[in-house]
Amino acid sequence: MVTILLSGGLGNQMFQYAAAKAVAVRLHTSLVFDTYALDKKTQTTKRNFELSVFDIDIEKRNTLKGKLLNKTYPYAQKYRKFFSVFGFYTDTLAIQYLPYIQEIKKGSVYMYGNFQNEKYFKEIESDIRRDFTFINPLTGKNFELYKKIKATNSVAVHIRRGDYLSNKNAAANFVTCDRAYYEKAIEHISRKIENPDIFIFSDDQEWVKENLNFDNHSATFVDWNKEEDSYIDMQMMSLCRHNVIANSSFSWWGAWLNPNPNKIVIAPDKWFLSEDKNKLLDDFYPKGWIKL
Repeated sequence: MVTILLSGGLGNQMFQYAAAKAVAVRLHTSLVFDTYALDKKTQTTKRNFELSVFDIDIEKRNTLKGKLLNKTYPYAQKYRKFFSVFGFYTDTLAIQYLPYIQEIKKGSVYMYGNFQNEKYFKEIESDIRRDFTFINPLTGKNFELYKKIKATNSVAVHIRRGDYLSNKNAAANFVTCDRAYYEKAIEHISRKIENPDIFIFSDDQEWVKENLNFDNHSATFVDWNKEEDSYIDMQMMSLCRHNVIANSSFSWWGAWLNPNPNKIVIAPDKWFLSEDKNKLLDDFYPKGWIKL
């Protein structure tokens, strides 16, 4: 059996599920979700189980192992080989691929980390794409938006600010993509496709309207999917023909799930404040994505 201790928001949980499912498929065994980290009341930012927006029927448990690994996580990261003897497997830096996860051959496996790298699940890509099919039909404004997206050279632009400015831990680790990045991205897109229609998804639309110039292109500000409906923004981004992403797992998945074989995906060349971490981005972005 493979158990994955879930944490973080929807994008993080998707990476965790994908990596753990790849291990379970390879070992011909079952997969279980441990929700301890989501259920605990001491979270700085409250997170819920969010994979229910997909048709994924996996058993959920809240276990003592989850509590133990959650509390010892920094040590499990530092002493990975020692912890692996007991069936515990963790990552180090979220986006860094660790081959030792792929080398798991047998036994009861317990995973905790972010595992934010396509290499963990590339071998079962078709399964992951099928699993990450949104189950709820689009209605109302989102259905009207869908019709517009399908009728145009649609470009999804995701702008994340929110916690990257207000949360001390996030602000100390992540770049907030600036005006220059988005304007370079729109300029690049404009050179590649005719009459792009821009669809802006953001947690700070006021800042977007005051600071960004879309070069007289048609721009639609999507600002109505809130709280439990926020996942719909990812769904809508995946339906656009092209994507400009932020340094966010949420928009990474919006672009990855886009099935357009000719899609242009533009991604920031700086994800972290640390330049050493940013050197890993070439391994993190799927083939063909453009860094700006």
